[in-house]
Amino acid sequence: MPAPMTEWLPERLPEDIEAERALLATCCAAGAELAATEIVFSLTDEDFVHPGHRSVFRALRSLIEAQIEVNSLTLKDALDQAGDLARVGGYTGLVELLSAEEVGRPQVLGDLLVRKRKLRQLIRLGAQLVRQAADEEAPPDTLVEQAAVDLFRLAQGQQRKGLEHIGDVARDAMEALLDRLEGRGSTGLKVGFTRLDAITQGFQPGNLIILAARPGIGKTALALNWLLRSAMYHNAHAAFFSLEMSKEEVFNRLLSAHSSINMKEVAAGTFDEEIQGRLLRSRDALLEMPIYINDQAGITVREITAMVDRHLSQANHKLDLVIVDYLQLMTSPESSRAAKQSEAVRIGEISRGFKLLAKDHGIPVVVLSQLNREVEHRQGGKPQLSDLRDSGAIEQDADMVMFIHRKMKPLMEGEEEDRSAELLLAKHRNGPTGAVALYFEGEYARYREMERTTDSDLG
Repeated sequence: MPAPMTEWLPERLPEDIEAERALLATCCAAGAELAATEIVFSLTDEDFVHPGHRSVFRALRSLIEAQIEVNSLTLKDALDQAGDLARVGGYTGLVELLSAEEVGRPQVLGDLLVRKRKLRQLIRLGAQLVRQAADEEAPPDTLVEQAAVDLFRLAQGQQRKGLEHIGDVARDAMEALLDRLEGRGSTGLKVGFTRLDAITQGFQPGNLIILAARPGIGKTALALNWLLRSAMYHNAHAAFFSLEMSKEEVFNRLLSAHSSINMKEVAAGTFDEEIQGRLLRSRDALLEMPIYINDQAGITVREITAMVDRHLSQANHKLDLVIVDYLQLMTSPESSRAAKQSEAVRIGEISRGFKLLAKDHGIPVVVLSQLNREVEHRQGGKPQLSDLRDSGAIEQDADMVMFIHRKMKPLMEGEEEDRSAELLLAKHRNGPTGAVALYFEGEYARYREMERTTDSDLG
């Protein structure tokens, strides 16, 4: 039988009760409002070990938020209303606490408490990992990925940005604007489709981009085209997470799109030396591109985040684009509350996870998604935002939502397939919407742009 969690912990965790007392006494003293406000919003309850100190900190924070003067009587009232007065030994205990030695630089004590709290968290994470490894219930790779995510979040900590002068903000913003005005580039990653790049100014860092279509329309082909072209023309470092196809299938599609060779004919053995030469040249070109592929099925957002963190932690490694194929195949950790609720709640948690991944790492994240069947019953069959499966949270989290629209009518004998398509930019948080005319070359697993239409289709 596994040992209880407490047996994996040391007898004493890092703490400094006297520093907690001194910090609270300093912040609650008369005339300390400015220092107290700064301290209160840079710390959390978890930075205090003593239950009474934690209660006083919460009471102090509530008074500051309500702009009420802080003194022993207002603190007593706040503690009483929260049912926490007994935790500090009543009013007598509160007065005794506030009589502790005050310090001139309370931020030093705040930093000390944060350091102690991080050490406690590290010990608990380590103890949790030891216990889970000893239980042998989860695969080692899963434990490693989970630990990587937990450590990354601890490294991020409670770091909060302070106020920045507009001059500091203006430098980067104006540099990007002037670059664009003078034709020196855009702020985003261009994906090699001229019309789309003109509308979006490239996929922006930190953006969540949804590409949706009904099955069989070719959303994977288009996403791989973006990945391939951004790597070819802009040396973009890109990661492709395939939950449906194997890594060999992904490579074959990239090879077909790059070489303009029908891979079905190659698989059937119907090719000559000239075709073989083109394949080998395309293979060599792909080997030089900074493209990374993962084909783990049943993956979670947490595992993808851990892989991204691990990749970025290596010397000279970066990522300019992440693509996930596709949203509805993602799984949720068994410990997740959303896993036990409706599919809409579960998908919502996943989409928020991808938005956080994009924002925290400053990387555009493209997530493929299916559409519900309502689009098939609509006149004209053009997708709209409400057609996203479990669309509420996806639409809310996404910075851009794009649909592929093709006329997939049954063919009569002798009738040729209509390969025309439209890429509909239905949501664009920071720019115009629009439509891009495409042509689907299914035998090469790729799309190409048709002749540019007029600007009248911009929303």
